[in-house]
Amino acid sequence: MIESWREYRVINEKLVQLVENAKTIPKVKKALRHVINAGGKRTRPLIVLLSGKLCGGDYGDVMNMALAVELIHTASLVHDDIIDRGVMRRNVKALHVEYDISLAILVGDWLISKSVELVSCYPSDVISEFAKTGMRMSEGELLDVYSPYEPFDEEDYFKCVKYKTALLFAYGAKNSARVVCDDEMAWEKMFEYGLNLGIAYQLVDDLLEYVNSHIEKVSEVESVTLPMIYEGKYGDEAIDRTMDLIEHYAERSRRALEYFDDCEAKEKLDYLIDYMTTNLVKNRI
Repeated sequence: MIESWREYRVINEKLVQLVENAKTIPKVKKALRHVINAGGKRTRPLIVLLSGKLCGGDYGDVMNMALAVELIHTASLVHDDIIDRGVMRRNVKALHVEYDISLAILVGDWLISKSVELVSCYPSDVISEFAKTGMRMSEGELLDVYSPYEPFDEEDYFKCVKYKTALLFAYGAKNSARVVCDDEMAWEKMFEYGLNLGIAYQLVDDLLEYVNSHIEKVSEVESVTLPMIYEGKYGDEAIDRTMDLIEHYAERSRRALEYFDDCEAKEKLDYLIDYMTTNLVKNRI
């Protein structure tokens, strides 16, 4: 469905152009082609474009932000695969497996630097919040990495999920609105939309891994997730309780959109909630 959207096609075209126009050494360009051509749902940049449109802007107003959000996300995946010894992602070899660890680490660094360059065209508060979001992503990943070796309860899990996943969704949704309009309530509502959708999405991802249905990522190290915590506390109720929370956060995300007038961008943002949550779970649980 989303593959037919104009926004999806534009994002992929812009990413390819970014790689091909990058003034960099051949090793970096080859690695960039590998990670970008691996594809992905592109949900984070889609949310940036659609949020900007919803709040009265044009895609060109927020395109750099959309690309930056996707690049820093891609960098986090490259580094994450090294940390947890990931072998495959999106049915493609992880970058450090295809080439080597040194190249993967440094290309991840390149992607982060490029993402900062892309957002540098926006006001200073937008740039500052992007940097803070990147720091929180690193902190969340650290919480995740050490979760099997240290006390890690439900509160720790939600802090980890908020930092490593949800805040980037929230950043893109909120700051896209901030760039194109002066309505601070719209900024807040878009932040709520992105944050709650990000939490719901990570819960889905963790639940699918828990039931051995997640076939896009293969790794050797297993982090502690909410279904695992719930299995220890509630036994056979773990899956149902996790599903209840997925529906709860998805509904909170949907309610945030009620502030806005009906339009195509709102419909697509609403569709993304189901696309990233219940649609992923159907026929797999």
